[in-house]
Amino acid sequence: MNGKEFSNYPNDLNITWKDNKRTFHYKIMKAVAFGNNFSDQVVSSKSSSDVTTLFHKQVNPESNIRTSGVIFFGLHLESVHQYRIKLPKKRTLKIVNEASHSILTKRAKSMTKQVFNDFTNISKQYYNPEDKPLLKEVQFSVNDFKFKIRIGDEDVAVKKYKSETMMMAIDNGQISRDAYRDLTTIEEELPREWIIAEKRKEINNKMNNKIKINIVEMPQYIDSDSNETPDIFNPEVIDEVTTSIGKGAQRSIKDILKFIVPNLVKRNILNPQQPIVNIRISGDGRNVGKKVKHVMITFAILDDIDNIHNPNYHHTVVLYPGSENYESLDMLMIPFRNELRELTEIGLIIGGINWMFNLYFSSDWKFLAICLGFNSANSLFFCPWCPISKKEMSNVNKEWSISKQMDCINIYNGHHSVPLFNMIPLDHWIPDELHIMLRITDRLWNLVLHEIQETGYFNDVAREIIVKEMNRIKVNFHFWQEKGCQTWSFTSLMGQDKLKVLQFFDLSTILPPTRARAIRMLWDGFYDLYMDIRNPATNPKTFKRNAKMWLKIFLTPSTGVPNSDDFVQGLNSGDRRICLQNIFIKKPPIALMKTAITWSSELDITFRKRIFSEYKPAG
Repeated sequence: MNGKEFSNYPNDLNITWKDNKRTFHYKIMKAVAFGNNFSDQVVSSKSSSDVTTLFHKQVNPESNIRTSGVIFFGLHLESVHQYRIKLPKKRTLKIVNEASHSILTKRAKSMTKQVFNDFTNISKQYYNPEDKPLLKEVQFSVNDFKFKIRIGDEDVAVKKYKSETMMMAIDNGQISRDAYRDLTTIEEELPREWIIAEKRKEINNKMNNKIKINIVEMPQYIDSDSNETPDIFNPEVIDEVTTSIGKGAQRSIKDILKFIVPNLVKRNILNPQQPIVNIRISGDGRNVGKKVKHVMITFAILDDIDNIHNPNYHHTVVLYPGSENYESLDMLMIPFRNELRELTEIGLIIGGINWMFNLYFSSDWKFLAICLGFNSANSLFFCPWCPISKKEMSNVNKEWSISKQMDCINIYNGHHSVPLFNMIPLDHWIPDELHIMLRITDRLWNLVLHEIQETGYFNDVAREIIVKEMNRIKVNFHFWQEKGCQTWSFTSLMGQDKLKVLQFFDLSTILPPTRARAIRMLWDGFYDLYMDIRNPATNPKTFKRNAKMWLKIFLTPSTGVPNSDDFVQGLNSGDRRICLQNIFIKKPPIALMKTAITWSSELDITFRKRIFSEYKPAG
């Protein structure tokens, strides 16, 4: 605005401003009013010029005078402007509860910058410059608001390692996504759940490029008994499997071998100078929740002895929701069986080396019989390796050997279908020793309970004694009755708990001393056999002899007349033939005690001895 200003503000509050036409005299005041005793005021929210118009109207209602608000109020006076900008600014900061997110972020960053500068200066007093002290983040809280500001970019390698390590921990610990989200709200250092999800997706995509998963539509789905006890309770797994009903998944064993063999060579597990790999094929069914079963076929490298019992080293090749039956396995495993046949006949070139493969099959008795196209264990002809029948079971002195041949196995009684893995020699089919232990210990324990019931002493007192003795040996055990049922149910024990009972349960607390000693000798004998079958140094012939001796003790019949002074109760209850058929035959591992443990266990011991001695790690 053109004009000249005459001012000594702020020393003099009077200011004169004039242009070619007008002269204005101003006096800076802290309040503006007019009229008698300054009682009148005019206010406008439109503009300063509108205020001047209202002022003139107030003084003279007939007036049409219009005056510039800028000039009228002296808003153009430079001396006033210069004085105002020199005044210290006084501002009141909003409390954090009323401030916006952007304002809080700006404040935190500004304060962090100041803290960083202070740290840089102060650290020089405490550290040598070569030590390079770094301030990586500033963390503080204001009321309930928490702030954490990272200084500089996070190391990409460290960030990747943290997310991968956390994802592995989540998978191994079976931590659900919701549970992990709850953890991140408590511990801010944890990577966010979406970061873990993205990393899992990234790794899955990479692995799928290397080892492709093929989805197979199954022609029909056989539902499982909803009353069966579930083996898996993870809700995410249950939901995923339930929504996948009718679909199976396959992976190529060749692709997996190409991926893992180089690492096994690097670890000196496999020797390229002797390119032979020993593979164990296995499978089993599991109850996922109470809605559906799923069946899994896996393989493991037997040469990697240290990890043979580590589930992370058992590689899944076939997975489908459904039950264990020959038809489903036959359809789902066609590509897998074709690859196994190629591996045994021509091998597989990995890293320029043609590797050859020895195949073995091991599972529980039921799954083994299904894959062998064989009868169930309670059939007339029950043995997968020899032609023994139920009628010949009572003759424990007769020797049986592995006489069947895989090439012509369907000529033998009991083999109703072609074996699914007919490329694996029959003497490479090994029943799982854990399954043997689980089933036989079940029968030994049930026989003790049955004996107490027969004597009429299976009452509340006896059950309380049993529970207390279980507690003494650190085994969680309970009895209960289902609603509307007269029989008593009891806790189904896991493998290690069953071994504790077999070793340490004091039978004298529930049985007469003489009877307790006899059954304890029987239990100790089986425990020794189980330890021997797990020991690769066990002599097969010695094991065979001990197993037959144990079986004879188990089959010791009662002598004398019941309820007379000369009566001596045997170790099996009731008629010997009934005992053999209902205890030995109907429970697969007991039949194993009659056949596999007396002769086929010689195969198992020999097999284990070969694995632990001949197949030593390379180097």
